[in-house]
Amino acid sequence: MMKKQNVTILLSGFCLSSLIALVAFLFLMAEKFGSHLLWESWGHSVPFPNLYKGLLLLIGGLLVFALKKKWGSLPRTSHELMEELKEEQTVNYRHTWRSLVLALIILVLGAGVGPEAPLLGAVIAYSIWQADKLRYLEANRGQLKHLSLKDKLVRLFHPSQYLLTYPASQKGTDKKKRLFFIVNGLIIFVLLMRLTEQPSFITKLGDSQWQMGELVLILPLMFYGLLFGRVYRWLMKKIKGSLKKLPLIGKILLGAVAIFGVAVFAPSLLFSGQHAMHSVVEMGLELPVLALFGLSLLKLVFLEICLETGWTGGDIFPITFASILQGFAFAQLLPGYDPLFVVLVVSLSLAVTLLQKEWLAGIFISLFFPIKLWPIALILIFILRWIGIKVKAGRVHDAA
Repeated sequence: MMKKQNVTILLSGFCLSSLIALVAFLFLMAEKFGSHLLWESWGHSVPFPNLYKGLLLLIGGLLVFALKKKWGSLPRTSHELMEELKEEQTVNYRHTWRSLVLALIILVLGAGVGPEAPLLGAVIAYSIWQADKLRYLEANRGQLKHLSLKDKLVRLFHPSQYLLTYPASQKGTDKKKRLFFIVNGLIIFVLLMRLTEQPSFITKLGDSQWQMGELVLILPLMFYGLLFGRVYRWLMKKIKGSLKKLPLIGKILLGAVAIFGVAVFAPSLLFSGQHAMHSVVEMGLELPVLALFGLSLLKLVFLEICLETGWTGGDIFPITFASILQGFAFAQLLPGYDPLFVVLVVSLSLAVTLLQKEWLAGIFISLFFPIKLWPIALILIFILRWIGIKVKAGRVHDAA
């Protein structure tokens, strides 16, 4: 009997994980469809495209403002949820759907942010919901076995009832089970994407034939990435300080104006950069050096303006896109060296400095490059992590 009940709980967990994966999948499909509809189908068929874009962003900006005014500071990102999870050992998942709706609106309107942060945040929140749901089912096994199939399904899928959260004194004991549910949901999501033949988030940039002599480039290119990243972060702090004084409606409309400007003058920089990664090699080979530097910088500024004006989303894809563009600019300046070697060193160093996460940024950037360059990426990650630790230690010493 106990074995049969365990199988029932396992099957229930599989159903809930599949449901979470389906939500994530539908979110991405809705983003893809909505973006295509607004910017391709309708955007290319109207007689006055710039007027259409202006009206679209005005109406969209007012909608974003109204929802933020009503729902609060959404969408919630994975970083915010992980901080809450660390402190509370659980997260408030009651209104996660609101975060997804607002994130979807922001993304389809062309904001220069990525879907990864709000989507991963939703997966984390719903995985906690799944854990609480299965905990309820497990604690009420005796009662549930006497219910009809309909009542069992109601208890399994009801979004806001039939949940059991661990008491505060025992929360720490649930970490392994919670981690299992999170990983389980992510794996099923990936499988669902592959089964429906959706394009990969990662686009390989080509092949490399790097030689040992190119190792002399590592330190100078790496320090360029560090220097540019630090100067950029300092400048953005100044911009953030001035934007904080604006009211919410002013911020939202300023973000809408920024999106409109990019849509008119640099449409390739709309959205996160994820959809344009397949053409980044062509851009890197065809555009002149100054154009690549300019587009890279504009993409980064566009990202920060969106984030600081309430058009919230992820920063990994936009920073990756901008960093790789700068890498290709340097590859043109150093024609005697393997181009992908140069692109890797510049883009990885810059992305790590901007994201302040050596392993996350380093591994993610590495996925776009051939395996031949992964040892170089690993060396860079270790060096940048060592530098980061030294810098943090110096700050702590100065503060003391």
